[in-house]
Amino acid sequence: MRAADDRSRRDDTAAYLAALRREFPTFGIIADPERPIWMAVRGNDLFIRATDGHILRQRLREIVNR
Repeated sequence: MRAADDRSRRDDTAAYLAALRREFPTFGIIADPERPIWMAVRGNDLFIRATDGHILRQRLREIVNR
């Protein structure tokens, strides 16, 4: 059953990562949920790191809405 749980978690991560990339197309966004690290970068001047995708989305929305 563990393999199915891992696959489900990877699918969830991939889906959320794809949604973030659609919502914030001017950012490069990567995730390593095993560590857990989610990162977004734009150009040379903006780097955001979070422990999960929801926190990353919140921080991105705060920056975009300034």
